Amino acid sequence: MNVFTMVVIIVTVCVIGDVFKRAFDYKNKKKQIGGEELDKLIAINEQLNTKVKSLESRVINLEAIVTGEGYDLKNKIDSL
Repeated sequence: MNVFTMVVIIVTVCVIGDVFKRAFDYKNKKKQIGGEELDKLIAINEQLNTKVKSLESRVINLEAIVTGEGYDLKNKIDSL
């Protein structure tokens, strides 16, 4: 066995070991998320959903104002 073959085998073993280590760590992290962390994430998700709904209603109001007949956007742009 020459030196090049040994280097290739060592690198291959290291890469395969790293892949297994990362997969194992990922599974452990996935199991750790539970209980309190899950409740916190659910609360954050509910807050964000509330904000999104609020912003959607504001955008609908702004669209109604801008697209209304009383709003003359072209004249304001031309006056600039």
